[in-house]
Amino acid sequence: TKTQVGTFVDGMFDLKMDLPTFKVHLRDFLIQLKEFSIEDNSGLYSEEQEMAARQIEEVAQAQRIAVPGILKPSEIDNDL
Repeated sequence: TKTQVGTFVDGMFDLKMDLPTFKVHLRDFLIQLKEFSIEDNSGLYSEEQEMAARQIEEVAQAQRIAVPGILKPSEIDNDL
């Protein structure tokens, strides 16, 4: 509708908006469009999914490091 487009355009010119807020703003607008709901929108969340997977891997790595003997010698970082 006209109000949705107006809100979107006003948000696009908001100079205080950082990149993550901009992405959320753009994602919200695209999801509101009926034409967009037909297409595959999984790419909109790929960055957040990659970051979550990276954080899970870092936690798992920290747990493996905390237990002596779990890591292979080749996996141990000897940079002290």
